[in-house]
Amino acid sequence: MIGIGVDTGGTYTDVVVYDFDTRKVLCSGKTPTTRENLEIGILRGLDMMDRELLKKAELLALSTTLATNASLENKGGRAKCLMIGCNPDSMANLESVYAKYGMQDLNQLVFVDGRPEHFFSNPMEPDWEMIRTNAADWFAGCKSVGITQIYPRADGGKLERKSKEVLEETLGIPVTTAHDMFEDVDVLKRGAGTLLNARLIPLIDEFLIAVRHALKARNLHMPIAIVKSDGSLLTEELVRELPVETLLSGPAASTIGGSVLAGEENAIIVDMGGTTTDIALIRDKNPILASDGITIGPWKTTVKGLYVNTCLLGGDSAVRFKDFDIMLCEDRVVPLSVLAGRYPQVIQKLKWLAESKRTHTRMISDFWVLQKNLADGTHTERMENYSEKEQKVIRLLQDGPLMIEELAEQMDSSIYQLKIDRLEAEGIVMRSGLTPTDMMIRKGDLDPDVMDEPVNRSGKAVQYAMEFLGRTTGTKPEAIPDLVYKLVMKKMYCRIAEILLDRKYPKKKRLLSQEGVKALLEWSFEEAFEKANDAGGKKPDWMEIRLETDLPIIGVGAPTHVFLSKVAGLLGTRAVINRYASVANALGAIAGQVVLREKARVKAEFQGATPNGYSVYDGEERLMFEEYPDAEKYAVEMTVRKVREKAAKHRADPNAEVKTTKEQIRTQFAFFETIVESTITDVFHI
Repeated sequence: MIGIGVDTGGTYTDVVVYDFDTRKVLCSGKTPTTRENLEIGILRGLDMMDRELLKKAELLALSTTLATNASLENKGGRAKCLMIGCNPDSMANLESVYAKYGMQDLNQLVFVDGRPEHFFSNPMEPDWEMIRTNAADWFAGCKSVGITQIYPRADGGKLERKSKEVLEETLGIPVTTAHDMFEDVDVLKRGAGTLLNARLIPLIDEFLIAVRHALKARNLHMPIAIVKSDGSLLTEELVRELPVETLLSGPAASTIGGSVLAGEENAIIVDMGGTTTDIALIRDKNPILASDGITIGPWKTTVKGLYVNTCLLGGDSAVRFKDFDIMLCEDRVVPLSVLAGRYPQVIQKLKWLAESKRTHTRMISDFWVLQKNLADGTHTERMENYSEKEQKVIRLLQDGPLMIEELAEQMDSSIYQLKIDRLEAEGIVMRSGLTPTDMMIRKGDLDPDVMDEPVNRSGKAVQYAMEFLGRTTGTKPEAIPDLVYKLVMKKMYCRIAEILLDRKYPKKKRLLSQEGVKALLEWSFEEAFEKANDAGGKKPDWMEIRLETDLPIIGVGAPTHVFLSKVAGLLGTRAVINRYASVANALGAIAGQVVLREKARVKAEFQGATPNGYSVYDGEERLMFEEYPDAEKYAVEMTVRKVREKAAKHRADPNAEVKTTKEQIRTQFAFFETIVESTITDVFHI
């Protein structure tokens, strides 16, 4: 069987054709991700493959960092979450608490009364007519809605399900419930994950539409699957409803792909792309799973997945300054080399800035670039949904990028008061500035030809911007590329060290999170770096801070070869970089399996302190059993039936093996021990 793996990252789109029988990559390619129109990048990637092999393919598997990057950068479509049974007055006093889960303010939440059955002595359903009447106002401008309720296990999420029916009928937009996604009972965690899912629905939908258009354009017909956060594959139908399950799609794919390529028993996998660096661990050839829900950027969720540590470090990270020190920021920007290749006038503007001998408190060599021209009517966003000032920004950038001061002047504003955060958050506009990618091109470590788009090969744009940066910070311009390289290696070194310390001392998390430990890691890097670059072999004063590991570091991603070998050397180990390392994400996508899961919960019921049987929910129906074995038997039969029904929809072999797992929580009472709760999970591999 032959399959196609496609990874759409923040910077590059990678494609591989893979033979499942021989477990070999038959052909591969890499092309820039066209963020303004994802279909173009996907088509370019497919056109780099052998046409005859594409015709033989039976599955297209995708991995994408769209959800990852949107979460890290706190971007996404407009959405709100309906919170059933939460007290808004209490929430108003918990800003610091709900903010820790990723919810920015109470305007993202809509509160209605409701008390579930089997928990409250006076249960109460929400006022459905009131919801129907007010829904259009509550969720005006939203592209999707999430729903969560308090104590969902008490009634099997009944209030969420009914609310979904009402809102879908009233609004006509996607509505998802926490009950369909999460087992956790923490209402804030469920609310955050559900809100994030709602924000991601428009992004993933746009992505899947682009993929389908690309396949149709090349007369290819096959099912589509997407890598989940746990490394398995999710069908196209399910991922449209549950895009939050792809939070770590790209990182999970890189972990699977890196493991396949390297063949190491135990290793660290480092995937550096344009936007993020993802670090995962392999133990006995299997990726390590996270013990808790995924936390990514500002979002704390209950989504389960591989242990992947993601940070905003990539080839397109912004190079800026603070207090006269050059630094790497977490913002992703368009590299100036790329912008100047697209718009030659950028070079002249930067030349003027360099010749003016100016300095500034801000990076005024940056540009604002229009990513989506809403005026042409081809996007789901509409101009009328934005303020007059935001619409003016869009119109001003239609003719090409503007420097920050240029845009501020035309907006009758100053650069300090130019507020276009929402346009940036929703991907309408984007900054362009100096990046590690610019430095790699300038030093000859990254071939501009692999970028497959116009690049300012003369390097003039980068040179002029570095002259401004050097003059402002008191740094020689020619020293800036090596300084940026060092900053990249330092961040990578410290992040790897943090992860290894966390794994070695799992009970010392609070201690290891302190600023003093982070400073110690930075000192360790500085000493190791100085020693590695000191030809005279100067010994450190007093003592040496040394961090080492025997684990090999597997490199994934295009920029990895530039930095990883040096970082591995500083940690006393070796780097493993396979010939297909730059397309490992695409390989990881197609090397995974589609996995369908169904869960049921058996819960002990009590009357006072006396056991009163066991409950199992089959949909909204609550079934009671006197004895635990009977309840467990029913739960197993029910989940097997439901997972096979799912499999039938995907035309899978109905006789394939279903694997059942059971997790029990036992409690010791005064005179007896009993099972308080157990979770039955059935897994079907397609």
